[in-house]
Amino acid sequence: MLGVLKRNPFSVMLALLLHFLIVFFLVFGVDWEKKPKPIASQANVVQAHTIDLDKINEKKAEEKKAQQLKKQQQEKKQRQAEEKKRQQALEKKRVAEQKAQQKREVEAKRKAEAKRKADAKRKAEAKRKADAKRKAEAKRKAEAEAKRKAEAKRKAEAKRKAEAKRKAEAEAKRRAQAERERALQAQIAAEQNSREIDRYGAVIKQQIERNWLKPAQNTEGLSCVVQVRLIPGGDVVPGGVSIIRSSGNAAFDRSVEAAVYKAAPLPVPSGALFESFRSLRLNFKPNK
Repeated sequence: MLGVLKRNPFSVMLALLLHFLIVFFLVFGVDWEKKPKPIASQANVVQAHTIDLDKINEKKAEEKKAQQLKKQQQEKKQRQAEEKKRQQALEKKRVAEQKAQQKREVEAKRKAEAKRKADAKRKAEAKRKADAKRKAEAKRKAEAEAKRKAEAKRKAEAKRKAEAKRKAEAEAKRRAQAERERALQAQIAAEQNSREIDRYGAVIKQQIERNWLKPAQNTEGLSCVVQVRLIPGGDVVPGGVSIIRSSGNAAFDRSVEAAVYKAAPLPVPSGALFESFRSLRLNFKPNK
């Protein structure tokens, strides 16, 4: 009952109000003790003075009263039966309406639940599609970003390689140029050194020849190759003069050795060029 009241309070209150009105009408609206109207006396009826006639009239009056009472009771029962039937019809109608209301509520609840499930399913599907679209978009962007980075990296690597190649080529050109310049400088220096060596060699040879004492024997056509070890400044290392190719004449060879010692210190260049004179070979050939 409480469940019905909670689900449809308006219908329950309406039914209670109808019952109350019916009971009120039954209790206060009908005079169940309606008395029969007294039979008016006939003005022209001759009053019987005998005891038997009075009894007969009294008996007839009682019978008539009893009939009227019986009729009233029958009418009352009929009204009660009709009221009961009406109340039953109302109750049946109320129960039917209540069942219909419950059925409508169940149907409404079922439809609401179905709608809720359908909405939930639709929302879930929409969310799934949105998530799938978002993931696909994120994947596309990630792939595009990865492609962009790869392309940028490729370009940067190509640029780096091109720059490295350009620098390497420039460095190679610079080194080649420097090598050519160094070779040229070396060639120039070598040529200069060669000229200097030749010049110093000629001066040294002249100084040795000036200090040479010709032996008594005939030295015409004689020559020898002498090895001279020098120190910076032109002094000869003690024991640093030796004949490495003899003339065949011992006196001539000894005279050449003596001329070298006597000519010291020999004129030699300073610095790095001296290294070419540290161990000097001279082809001594007088008058040549």
